[in-house]
Amino acid sequence: MYINGPQSTKSLMKFWRSMKRHINFISCDNIAYLAAFLMNQAVFQAMPSIYNKTPLLKQIFNHATSAQVFVKYECLQPSGSFKSRGIGHLISKRAKDIQGDGRKSPHVFSSSGGNAGYAAAVAAQKLNLPCTVVIPTTTKQRMADKIRGCGANVVVQGSHWKEADSHLKNILQNQVNMAILEPIYVHPFDNPTIWEGHASIVDEIISSLKNENTALNRVKGIVCSVGGGGLYNGIIQGLEKYNLANKIPLLAVETKGCHVLNTSLQVGQCVEFNKMNSVATSLCTSQISSRTLDYVQKYGSKSIVLEDKEVLQTCLKYAENFNMITEPACGASLHLGYHPQLIERALGKNLDKDDVIIVIACGGSSNTILDLEESLAKLEEAPHLSIRRNATPSLEHENIIYPKRAQVAS
Repeated sequence: MYINGPQSTKSLMKFWRSMKRHINFISCDNIAYLAAFLMNQAVFQAMPSIYNKTPLLKQIFNHATSAQVFVKYECLQPSGSFKSRGIGHLISKRAKDIQGDGRKSPHVFSSSGGNAGYAAAVAAQKLNLPCTVVIPTTTKQRMADKIRGCGANVVVQGSHWKEADSHLKNILQNQVNMAILEPIYVHPFDNPTIWEGHASIVDEIISSLKNENTALNRVKGIVCSVGGGGLYNGIIQGLEKYNLANKIPLLAVETKGCHVLNTSLQVGQCVEFNKMNSVATSLCTSQISSRTLDYVQKYGSKSIVLEDKEVLQTCLKYAENFNMITEPACGASLHLGYHPQLIERALGKNLDKDDVIIVIACGGSSNTILDLEESLAKLEEAPHLSIRRNATPSLEHENIIYPKRAQVAS
């Protein structure tokens, strides 16, 4: 959705009604606060139709913390997650090329039953393109319904993503009449055009900081969750555009059980997980992109691994504090907002009141508050775990990897 020019109250309320479809619940106070911010920052003007410019808001997680924490709210994307940026950009760009040629019609193909598949379906709907999404049998019914609700053809095949993706590429795409149709294949994360779209998040961050009169040299780190590495790659490329990749470190957060990046750093090469076990299902990909490992080693990004229980407790605490539900993949990054000591340990220095940390709230649509509570209850029932129900522990289990920084030519 995009709106140009000064906005009336009617247009503003129409915007929020559309956004609430992608947010599980949000209080009236927060709506008013975010709406006022958006109006003041004029982020409605000239918005791309495929993705939204999102607010960067100062958030008080912990009154004892010294650094200022700003959260980038990607939950306000059309699909509810940052995936709308890169995947929307890929589909829009490819469709424009295909339609410009005039000989064939584009057809979108995606193989994700998660946020990537939903983002592909949302983008295709906005562009009036046919879309087929192959989802594995493990996909939640709620996500399957969301994808179907966008008008996409949903095919259930395979017990995991690789099997679904294989069926898509080897069976379905081969059935396309290539004389009249041109497939647009949408990988969940491993595509340079997707990274190019995700890089727009840095443009917005820099613009927002400028509007807040916040100098870039005050930014001491950017926190983002990592699954396959698409968001991370985009942020790095966005920072490179402004010659900031060597100056602003990234803290890449994973959960134990799908910590592919962390393991790859320990081994020194990309590894593949045969089995993943984490509540942060949106981070559960069997391997990262090779470019992600290259970037982490080149720029010395920090890899942080958290336990599932810590992330779930943070998600519930965030819901209580800010009336917004986040799925565990997003909660992993928000966890560092509550525990700045993790950031300081990763960066190897103390932060003061003038320092700024940016947390990317990547969004997601796969969880309800009941899902989070049930997942935590299962962990609490495990005989080998002892968890305080309303705590958000941070130092007991986390693992931080400090990759040897590669020599970068000036």
